[in-house]
Amino acid sequence: MSRLNLLRLQRLTCIPVRTTFQPRYNDKMVPVTFENVVFPPNGEMKLPVMPTEPFFDPELGEEKYKTTRRMIEVRGVEPIHNTLIHKQFGLAAVSGGFLRPIDFKFLQTRINKNLMKNQFAVWRVPAPWLPRTRKPQGTKLGGGKGQLKNYVTPVRAERIILELGGYMTELEARAYVTYMTDFLPVPVRFVSEDMMAAERQQQEDIKKYNKNPWNWEKMIDYNMQNCRSWLTQYDIMWKGKYK
Repeated sequence: MSRLNLLRLQRLTCIPVRTTFQPRYNDKMVPVTFENVVFPPNGEMKLPVMPTEPFFDPELGEEKYKTTRRMIEVRGVEPIHNTLIHKQFGLAAVSGGFLRPIDFKFLQTRINKNLMKNQFAVWRVPAPWLPRTRKPQGTKLGGGKGQLKNYVTPVRAERIILELGGYMTELEARAYVTYMTDFLPVPVRFVSEDMMAAERQQQEDIKKYNKNPWNWEKMIDYNMQNCRSWLTQYDIMWKGKYK
């Protein structure tokens, strides 16, 4: 082989070869339509101001009262208000907790500021109604219950706190409320109708196709390893998923 042919062969072997296939970008986007949007029947598009305390009618003998912390109000899972009425987007509680008036004010101010034309937001939780008391700093123990400080709204796991809808895409809804999850005392998450339907379908598939007999129901029914002595009534009721 001549020297010239050898140099040509070396140059050919050093040429990088492209082995990956990159499809051409398709710039033809499918238009988004909103023909299935259900607007609020009262025509109120923005979040109303939440009252900081309930109204007590003295003519009916109602008056302010003090009570315990009522932790039972945040135990377990929400059995009723756990679906989206308007079938679009919302915020749902991950676990139980209490929402304060300052939290409602924060949500109402930020969301109403971002809403555009033909977009709406609605509350799915009642106004604060559970009283909270506090004693002044440095007070000695005893002397009865402290003075009323504020009112809170208890929410259970999977409770829908608010809904977003209208002429709005999922990207817009996420941008409106995702950052708010870091400022609330209750762990919450963004949900959509498609996301919740996929989660329900996944749970049904697990029950249908799971062949592993080792689960909470069997362990509790057969009291394996004397597990009932370590479980509370709430663990038995909700199979260890909620507290």
